Amino acid sequence: MTQGRWQKWMLMAAAALAAVPVHAQETKYEVVIEGVDDHPHLSKLLKEVSSLVALKEDPPPSPIGLGRRADADLDRFRAALRSEGFYDAIVDAEIDVDVVPAKVLIRVEEGARYKVTSVAIAGPNEQPLPDGAPAPDALGLAIGSDARAPSVVDAEGRILPRLAEKGYAYARLLDRKLIVDHAKQGMDVTYVVDPGPKVTFGDVSFNGLDEVSQRAARRRLPWREGDAYHPATMEEGRQALADLGVFSSVRLRLADQPTGDQKAPVLVDLAEREMNYVGFGADYGTEDGFGANAYWGDRNLMGNAEKLRVDASVAGISRRGETSASDFDYRLAGTYQQPDFLSRRQSLNLSAEALSERPDAYRRQALVLTGAVERKLGKGLKASLGVTAEQSRIEESLQTTRNTLVGIPAAITWDRSNDLLNPTKGFRLSGAVTPYLAAFGDSNSFTVARVGGSAYFDFKDDGWYVGALRGVYGAVIGGGLLDVPADKRFFAGGGGSIRGYGYQEVGPRDSNGEPLGGVSLLEMSAEMRVKVTEDIAVVPFVDAGNVYTTEYPKLGQGLRYAAGIGGRYHTVIGPIRLDVAVPLNKRDGDKAFQFYISIGQAF
Repeated sequence: MTQGRWQKWMLMAAAALAAVPVHAQETKYEVVIEGVDDHPHLSKLLKEVSSLVALKEDPPPSPIGLGRRADADLDRFRAALRSEGFYDAIVDAEIDVDVVPAKVLIRVEEGARYKVTSVAIAGPNEQPLPDGAPAPDALGLAIGSDARAPSVVDAEGRILPRLAEKGYAYARLLDRKLIVDHAKQGMDVTYVVDPGPKVTFGDVSFNGLDEVSQRAARRRLPWREGDAYHPATMEEGRQALADLGVFSSVRLRLADQPTGDQKAPVLVDLAEREMNYVGFGADYGTEDGFGANAYWGDRNLMGNAEKLRVDASVAGISRRGETSASDFDYRLAGTYQQPDFLSRRQSLNLSAEALSERPDAYRRQALVLTGAVERKLGKGLKASLGVTAEQSRIEESLQTTRNTLVGIPAAITWDRSNDLLNPTKGFRLSGAVTPYLAAFGDSNSFTVARVGGSAYFDFKDDGWYVGALRGVYGAVIGGGLLDVPADKRFFAGGGGSIRGYGYQEVGPRDSNGEPLGGVSLLEMSAEMRVKVTEDIAVVPFVDAGNVYTTEYPKLGQGLRYAAGIGGRYHTVIGPIRLDVAVPLNKRDGDKAFQFYISIGQAF
């Protein structure tokens, strides 16, 4: 505001003030900002820094106070415009007190937006950094980009992490120098950094260990003393300790100073969880009746994060009117896991299971012993190899068999999805094959193989429109339908398979209408997960598939199709899923619809 205009406005304000009663001397006003209509971000910024806008509901007692408030805003506006690269901006204000409310008009002439003309990162006394400086593009401050203060500050925050990745964990930022050249309409940026020494990993100290041995914690760390320091290695170690399942919190940090031999001591702060746990639950289904389960576990059986869990369950109580205890399903199982078995990232898994189950297709009594070694091969990639021994008696409508099987299960999974229960991006692939040797009994030797995968597409990159696809193929090699025990055959139908059909209801049936299962399987699913609010989503879906009595699917025998719609309620523990589906080409005996509820997505 020019001096002559200010004096003129003061005279007008004084005259207006003299004509207003003392008790009414409150100057209400409105604010209009012109000249930034093409830059919504800039308009928002000016309103955020404006005291005129912030104090509008608290008007000044007089026009003179309004003028002072406007004058103070001009400096704020100029500073805000400079922070966005408009160093030649002109800002002026006009106040009209002859109208009610008074009008404050802010006129902005942005001028040219200055650009970043150079970025330099140097050590003290302008010495070059030992291993070179990060490129401006890597800092988000490319040459030719807008000379915005937030960009300069953000780039500054990226320098030390980039140097840490080269081993300079103790680097310090000393200064930031900005030179604005009005002739070139540009800004030269210089950061002065003390890189400090290039360090290696030093001694590791643990704090908070009580029941867990230091050996169990130390062997999880993916480095040895003297290895080159890298922050990603530190994070890998933190995640590896958290994956043990015995700590409620894990924090890794470097000591304040390196040692004289340029090693960085690592301090590990841990908080242990409660090691023993117990739980129980109950469930009910219209077809399966009542069920109950209980479990007990120890997360740290022998002090090295070994896990032991015992599960017991009973199900099928009052299923289809059955009340005899001999018709219920029982299961007693124990599992043991030893982490870092023979090598880091490798675990030993042992299990023993005794069960009596009675799904629609068969009745099975079995004792199963399994041992497997599982190894992590890379990010999201793991494989396992083991041996299993099984003794079973299986009754079905066509035959009763007694089987003694020895199997060698091998599996590999690759999970690059972004969430276990609610993936929105990435993919999952899995493959498993188990050759079974029929040592004794009624079955022949055979091999069960299964491959599957799913993919997820976030169309707007915000989780509101997610497409999901799934496919599964399975085959039993080396045996006809009745040569393979019923529990090793493939079945389809149900909430995790082909929705719209009952559990195990898809595929061939015997003369009594009971499912027989098959020796090959094909399943396909597609979903569109659409959020209608932050917590609620609607999910239309289509499923298809079938099981076959031949080693390879005969598509000429047709697929079973189903379609439906579901709802998802997103919670902190995952989405609660509710699906309703109808069979599109149902057979006699298939119900008109199926209803499912669970936690987590269908796939």
